[in-house]
Amino acid sequence: MLTIYPPREELADLLVTGPFADALRVAIQVRGLSLERLQHRLKVRGAPISVTALSYWQSGRRRPERPESMRALAHLEDVLGLPEAALSRLLGPPRPRGRSRRREESARTPWDGSGLELTAQHDRVDVAPCGGVRGVRSRQVMRAKAGSVDRWILCHETGTAQGTPQPALSAVRSCRVGRVARERTGGVLVAELVFDEPISAGESIAIEYELIYPHPTVEHTHFRRFSEPVHDYVLEIEFTAEPASCEQFASGPAGAELCGGVRPAALDDRGRAHAAATDFGPGLYGMRWTAAANASGSSSHG
Repeated sequence: MLTIYPPREELADLLVTGPFADALRVAIQVRGLSLERLQHRLKVRGAPISVTALSYWQSGRRRPERPESMRALAHLEDVLGLPEAALSRLLGPPRPRGRSRRREESARTPWDGSGLELTAQHDRVDVAPCGGVRGVRSRQVMRAKAGSVDRWILCHETGTAQGTPQPALSAVRSCRVGRVARERTGGVLVAELVFDEPISAGESIAIEYELIYPHPTVEHTHFRRFSEPVHDYVLEIEFTAEPASCEQFASGPAGAELCGGVRPAALDDRGRAHAAATDFGPGLYGMRWTAAANASGSSSHG
């Protein structure tokens, strides 16, 4: 059965993931204006643009590049009721012209951060007395593989159902929060973390961010999915109340348990457990626990 998602929900995702043409097309659909009406409103604002050009932009055949086109695009964002630069950010760097175009295009890195290599990750998880997660602070080190990269896309499985409150995202170090969207099916937070300064090929950056849940999660686990090997991954769990049990686990990309992939995790005298992996992935790595029978506190999302 084919599922058709509401245009507004689709637009929220496209303004983060792109591409530009799809985001523009859906934004026009949501606003409910014809291309002719858009052209008229832009002309009134002193930013004339042809209907043909608008059609080409939303079909992907062409994109705004000239100064007058970029001025028109800024007015178009306002007419469509979008945040400032919501569409222009999806364009990336200007396309080169002439004989050097092919060479420069091959060196360009996509804006979505796919030109980044994760080398180290450190997650510190705060667990409520009920066993649910209250917050996660993450620090990660990344290296640019090519081109110039200025942001990374966070895709965080929140463990919350669709329509329930999502965690609040804040930047802690060397980055700021850009555009934020929720996956249409719920349960996944998608957001930009924009670097304080872009990094070039071979350069590294260490960023830190935090997620705070309005209510402790129902799930009593935290894990990471690694699509590529990571040199170092450290996971710390800080328990407010000692759990009945705690274990670390790992699985391969197909879901099969790795040899020795599940083992008990000991707590220190401060009620913390940790697990560490070196040169791990691709695969899933995390910890899960069971709250004590007398644990108190809400575990619902409200």
